[in-house]
Amino acid sequence: MLRFLVLVLIPSFFTLLAISSTDYPPGFVLKNPYTWPVKGHDSITGAFGEFRTGHFHMGQDFSTGGKIGVPILAVAKGKVTRVQRRWTSIGYALFLQHDDGMTSRYGHLHKFAPKVVKQILKSKQARRFKDRTDFDIALPEPVEVDAGETIAFSGDTGVGPPHLHFELFKDNIYYNPMHFGLGYNAAEPIVFNTLRITPQTPRTFINGRNETIEIPFYETSGNRFELSESPTLFIQGKVGIQIAIHQKSNNNRLGIFTLDMLIGDNVLQGFQLSKILKEHTRKNVLLYDSSVSKPNGNPFSYYLHTRDGNDLLGMRSNGREQGLLDSEQMKMGEPKEVTIRATGMGGQMSLASFYVLKDQGDYSHIVTKEWKYNVYYDRYTTFKSKDTKVELFFPVNAVYSKAFFEIEAQEQIKINTQGLNQLSSVYKIGPDFKDFNLGYDLYVKVPKTKDINSADLYEVLPDGNVKKINGSSFSSWGQFFKVRLRKTGLFVVLSDQTPPNIYLHELMNKTVYPREDFALYLKAVDVGSGIMPDGFDITVDGIPGKAEFFPKDGRLEIFEPEILYEPGKHTVLASVRDYAGNWSSTVRYDYEIQAPPVVEEKKKIVTETKVIETPNEKKSAKETKSKQSSPKVQKAVKPITIAPKAKDKKSTSR
Repeated sequence: MLRFLVLVLIPSFFTLLAISSTDYPPGFVLKNPYTWPVKGHDSITGAFGEFRTGHFHMGQDFSTGGKIGVPILAVAKGKVTRVQRRWTSIGYALFLQHDDGMTSRYGHLHKFAPKVVKQILKSKQARRFKDRTDFDIALPEPVEVDAGETIAFSGDTGVGPPHLHFELFKDNIYYNPMHFGLGYNAAEPIVFNTLRITPQTPRTFINGRNETIEIPFYETSGNRFELSESPTLFIQGKVGIQIAIHQKSNNNRLGIFTLDMLIGDNVLQGFQLSKILKEHTRKNVLLYDSSVSKPNGNPFSYYLHTRDGNDLLGMRSNGREQGLLDSEQMKMGEPKEVTIRATGMGGQMSLASFYVLKDQGDYSHIVTKEWKYNVYYDRYTTFKSKDTKVELFFPVNAVYSKAFFEIEAQEQIKINTQGLNQLSSVYKIGPDFKDFNLGYDLYVKVPKTKDINSADLYEVLPDGNVKKINGSSFSSWGQFFKVRLRKTGLFVVLSDQTPPNIYLHELMNKTVYPREDFALYLKAVDVGSGIMPDGFDITVDGIPGKAEFFPKDGRLEIFEPEILYEPGKHTVLASVRDYAGNWSSTVRYDYEIQAPPVVEEKKKIVTETKVIETPNEKKSAKETKSKQSSPKVQKAVKPITIAPKAKDKKSTSR
């Protein structure tokens, strides 16, 4: 039966892969495929619309072979109009306004092309660029570039290892770069991982149980999958279907392009990831099960039914509960074959199938837990812990549908990290929940103490370590800390009394360096509140210096004053500060920059040419000689010497 069904579906399956005008902006025509943006590398490591913690992946990731400094090319003819630095997200980024009306953004760059830097230095924010602090600069004059021209160089700035993050958008809609010629032509297969079936009511039963069931798939033949257990599922009530699936790409897992669920020839629900509204960036929880999905794709778990509030572009239907399987709409003894079909890059296709049958069992004797909710998307809610020291405030649209939360003091948990003083109990906000929209406000009251100036809110991680929560504030009149969160977990107020450490980076294993490509690195670490990005006290030969901090690995690159690159001996003194105001001890480093080798100028060989003079020329020469020998003083002409050009100083541009 499955083989017959596959043969029937294949013709309509191919039509899904055809690019239609709706995959592009209104009126847009792609005249030629875009140029591949990474020179010398052809691998894709992340697809458009994939799951990321708290948001959709709004672009496509290209491999740079793990290298920094690979040329990044313009995908189309246009003008570079804007550059950014967002150190905790996309790093250094560049915007290209295409002549065809699209705009592309290139992220995680190491540095910009020289003619782009030239315009940056003319802008009002040039100082921020030189100081390597976050900026968003509209170039005074757009820089014209051709398709395939080098506009930047790859890096690892921002979040993640070295790679290129590429986005394509117009009028606040992001488009799948695959449709513009930037997908794989010969891609690897799509793999079905697991089927996840979830009860949608307290009295729904799946194979006689009121709980979520997961069943792995296995491949039966080329690109066709079946369940590893019984292929027939017995249901009573409403159930939701989720599919964990990915497309292989070397050692990476890519998200898929389309996913559809059918009974017979009827599509119950599905989606196509051709475009995403900018305002829907955080609505990935409507498509992905955020409780199990991971950014690395192990797994990507997709819902195949409509969740409350789902208005995403590309859904086959936005109708409420569309795609749920309901036993009340099934006949006894008549199994329904459910087919899941998926497409990805390179025209790759895969099919999976299983059967569902209406369950006739009597489960009245089974006691199930009634579902409770105390937070709803269309109203605000406030509640406190039993000791009244913690309060949660949920605004309207805090969550996407509805949820249940509670606060519990975990008195048995003590923070024993040396130098971190615990100023509150550890509070558990639960249960585990990730489908936040706006999120909620957490308030934690603390007693008056002399340590309050070095205190802050921390999250207690599963391994027992703690991490400072960014964005918190303290109210002295209310004596409480406040922060907006989009996560649940364990939270506590700690006072950081531990100074950070600073020392030589392992790259600085010599004391004498050549001038070319010299970079001065230190390393800073902190066990508490973390290193402040601009919390440095640095001098080079007594001159105040500047540095750039890389929080991923603790690197600290000193890039000013320029004297640090000059030939000769130098002394660096540096200390760092954490967010709590603690200063490290001072590290000293003595090093020497070698002078460039002197290039000897070759002497010019002068060849004398004998000239035969006529009698008249001899006479003229005698008269000239007579004039030159007159007592008149001649002005000496000093020869002009052009010194060889000095090598350019190390660029501080990115």
